[in-house]
Amino acid sequence: MTQRRQPSRNARPTRAGQTRARGGVAARELSAARKKKRQREVMRNRIIFGAACLAVLLLLIFGIVKLITGIIGANKVADTSTLTFKEDGSVVLEEITDFDGEGYSKSDLKKYTEDIIDSFNETYGEKAITLDKVTVKGDQAYMKTTYSSAEAYSAFTSYTCYNGTVENAADAGYTFDDIFAAVVDGVKGDTVDYNSAGDFAGYNVIFVQENVNVVVPGQISYVSNNSTSIVDGNTVAISQDDGNADAADLITIIY
Repeated sequence: MTQRRQPSRNARPTRAGQTRARGGVAARELSAARKKKRQREVMRNRIIFGAACLAVLLLLIFGIVKLITGIIGANKVADTSTLTFKEDGSVVLEEITDFDGEGYSKSDLKKYTEDIIDSFNETYGEKAITLDKVTVKGDQAYMKTTYSSAEAYSAFTSYTCYNGTVENAADAGYTFDDIFAAVVDGVKGDTVDYNSAGDFAGYNVIFVQENVNVVVPGQISYVSNNSTSIVDGNTVAISQDDGNADAADLITIIY
């Protein structure tokens, strides 16, 4: 009869009933090293995942802030009559006028404006002018219109209005014999002795003959010294030095 072999005292049963040699110091150190390596990999993956989540969150916040800013900017209205020249060549007029409401209503004002715009577009060209907004608050009316170009604005209002390169302006017959002030960091400085288109070669220019705020699509470098004040780096306020609102000097803005 075969005798059952007794397991060694230095062995321990496995789950399958087999025996396995007890690991030595080197085996335990190797196992501990592997465990630490796995822990480092897990920690590294968590850091990478966390950084990726943070980047996505920051992008999401940036997008939301930009969207909100855009919505606020789109709904913002000027508090004084403002002429804004866009990079695509279009011109936006935000006009603020007195509104007494006697004899006509807000709807009458809108209907009248739409009629004269439609009539102008029929002769000048489709969508030369677009009526964007009409509101009445108290005794003031606010109207926002977009013109396809400075030429369309000038043709409709009969006010001198030009936006283009200095060279093209000279070819169109505009002169540069005004007294100019240099504008640096949005501050109107000393007058400069420039009186020809060649002195402003490479710049763009806007000509306006109207008492309004003018916003240009860039940083202002020079401006007519008389009847102007600088609001910020791209905005000029035009008003007559003698306070006569019925008169208007031809203002040159170099940017």
